[in-house]
Amino acid sequence: MSILLHHSQTTSLIILLSSFFSLLKFVSCDSNSQNHPLHYIHHYCSQEYNLTDNPGFHDNVDILLSDLTSKSSGSSFYNSTAGDDHEKVYALYLCRGDISSQVCHNCIDHAAQTLRENCTDFQDTTAYYEECMLRYSNHSIFATEQELPFRFWCSVKKVSDNATSDFNQRLTKLMGWLVDNAAFGNTTPIHFSTGEANTKTGDNGTSWLYGLMQCTPDITGSDCQKCLKAAIGSYQEFCAERMWAMILAPSCQLRYNTSPFMKTEKPAMPKSSTDGK
Repeated sequence: MSILLHHSQTTSLIILLSSFFSLLKFVSCDSNSQNHPLHYIHHYCSQEYNLTDNPGFHDNVDILLSDLTSKSSGSSFYNSTAGDDHEKVYALYLCRGDISSQVCHNCIDHAAQTLRENCTDFQDTTAYYEECMLRYSNHSIFATEQELPFRFWCSVKKVSDNATSDFNQRLTKLMGWLVDNAAFGNTTPIHFSTGEANTKTGDNGTSWLYGLMQCTPDITGSDCQKCLKAAIGSYQEFCAERMWAMILAPSCQLRYNTSPFMKTEKPAMPKSSTDGK
């Protein structure tokens, strides 16, 4: 069971049937992705434009989306521009740091198609998938920390009341470590961090927390830290004490789960003497 929640510049909250999103989350985007299903989250379109006044903008968008799709076979992050003056388009994508180049390419290909089908007449757009993010705009979005619009998605299930204190303590510690490592650590790819921590979630002993944080590699460490701390604030406001949650923003993402979800094995967060064995 899950809840899909989202926030934009004018805050809104939508709770949809959990069975529908449980199905949505695990359905492949097409029959060719059955081994590596993609998980669509949301797309955002704003600033509708007049095609008569900007006849070249649409063509430049199409050029860029094709360019970024082709580059996604060999890079987890890429940005580029097309056009000049008021018809200039800026675009970038970011794939999650633990997925393969093929999954990255498939995700950007689907995200580009999502924007083509839904945001043709808009100048500022973003497509969020679990595996990637793709966006374009009529103004520069490069090397710029941006926290809005963000989307959050979290489990309807909360940890047991008797485990809340331990869960919050361990998750807060894990998130703090992930922020510092993503922002200032020597990570590959840059600004990508994962970790694990032992915690209680109920009456049946302990469980593991698996966490992931990532920023676009074109922003500074300080800006990455700022974006991730804002994402933590969003988690605390909308998804506190849930069994899993995702916060997706243009410049960063936060994710944790009590079940494994990462595609590659990563080292656990260094344990203190009070952590579980």
